[in-house]
Amino acid sequence: MARLFYGHVNTHGAKIHYYRTGDEKPPVVFLHGFSDNGLCWSRIAYLLEPFYDVILVDARAHGLSEATEDGYTPQDRAADVAGLIQHLHLGTPHLVGHSMGADTAVFTAAMYSNLVGGLILEDPPFWKDEGKETNESRLHRAERFHRQILEQREKSLDELIEIGKREHPDWDQADLFQWGKAKQQVRIQALKSVNEHREPWQFYAREVKCPVLLITGDPARGAIVTPEVAEEAGKMWRKSEHVQIPGAGHNIRRDNFEMFYQAVKQFLRKQTKW
Repeated sequence: MARLFYGHVNTHGAKIHYYRTGDEKPPVVFLHGFSDNGLCWSRIAYLLEPFYDVILVDARAHGLSEATEDGYTPQDRAADVAGLIQHLHLGTPHLVGHSMGADTAVFTAAMYSNLVGGLILEDPPFWKDEGKETNESRLHRAERFHRQILEQREKSLDELIEIGKREHPDWDQADLFQWGKAKQQVRIQALKSVNEHREPWQFYAREVKCPVLLITGDPARGAIVTPEVAEEAGKMWRKSEHVQIPGAGHNIRRDNFEMFYQAVKQFLRKQTKW
């Protein structure tokens, strides 16, 4: 069983919590999606621990990290990650991110290229028609998330796990447990990341210079990144790979853990030479 230590760093005006396996191994930092937490990566962390120093980060207002009144733009989230990398003396770790966490990873690589060795992106929010979103639709989405957070925080862990089982019958029990715990921990301040107006994803993704593995699912199952968008992103990045996992939705690693893990393992093996 892998050891998992925990701690926090004070960076960019917030206390950011993390879990870490440690030892003198290449560091890999995992960044979760909206309303998840760092421990939602536990299954893959245990498998990678023999080869890597795995760091699982709780984003602001998620998990055990501080819920500040501001600091939720992608640039803020990138500054949090950059500060953590520097405080923990990680050098140039690879970043693995899902959804919001993938967005954070891309911004970190674009803004702090000297701190990032590579990216693994699980269905990042690279929307096909992102520039066409209206303020009204953004507001409706934020209101929906607000209701969802309040409703989930009122439920017991057992109730949340049962909801997860009904909605995702193929998910592993360990994933359901951590998913439920995360829903109890997320704070309302996290919604500020949803409300932010932003430029289309191309504006920042084109600044990434490190190697990238883009892992996508099936848009018909709820995945964000379409084949056309994946092709467009690949043309921006000089050193990139794309793995499309059939039958998986937005939560690719939960829908098809084995294929996701193999893709991550093979990419890291090539990049870190173990």
